[in-house]
Amino acid sequence: MSTSSENETSTGDGLNVVVETLDSNTSREHNERVLSLLVANNPRIHLHTTNFTAVFARLLERYLPGTRLAPLKQISDWINHPQTDQTIFWLTGDAGTGKSIISAKVLDLHHDNSLIGWHFCRHSSPLENSSIAIIESVSGIMASRLPEYERAILDVDQKALEKAKAEEDSLEFYRLLFTKPLNNMEPPKDKDGKFCRKFIIIDALDEIDDKHLDTFLRIARECFPDSPSWFGFFMTSRRYDKILRSLSVKVSLLL
Repeated sequence: MSTSSENETSTGDGLNVVVETLDSNTSREHNERVLSLLVANNPRIHLHTTNFTAVFARLLERYLPGTRLAPLKQISDWINHPQTDQTIFWLTGDAGTGKSIISAKVLDLHHDNSLIGWHFCRHSSPLENSSIAIIESVSGIMASRLPEYERAILDVDQKALEKAKAEEDSLEFYRLLFTKPLNNMEPPKDKDGKFCRKFIIIDALDEIDDKHLDTFLRIARECFPDSPSWFGFFMTSRRYDKILRSLSVKVSLLL
């Protein structure tokens, strides 16, 4: 059985991160894939990003090659056919069915192309699970991976952003960092000039405490529909009644 531990290291650009140090049974390629997800703080954009390299490493280590091929294909089809009006892909299932492992594998497969942001909710880290924290962190990651988005949020009214954050106005915070800049961007295209999807992962919604979950679900209902059609949301959760009642979308995949 492989073992692992967490150590602090530096990327050489002043960014200290906690990364998973895996034993000799784990390949160098695996470690390189984990480290490729590191996001350096952008000095031009004051957004706090949460580092999920250790979480990703643990989950990816649990993925067994050759498994989960059917759900991964269904997710890839959703990513690769952005003409559909289904901008939310919702994966749900009971506890222990491997939803977060699938999220990690989706991240592994698509982080160098269509995937531009991610957040793994954990009940052990409640401060990272507030709507403000999720929005801010995902926005910071997106800015590091999509130059057009980075340019777009440089025009955000910083005073309005600070006010929304101070007042915990999550809906306005989302509109300032997502709705307005995303709709001001030209739709992304692939190397052949075809319209292509960009998407973010929000894993384990049910790990968010009830107060913050209510707020996040309100954002999903009221703000997600105002996003451009090329921008997608891949979300996972257990079959939690509150989420089933609140999201105005059908379950995309049930494990």
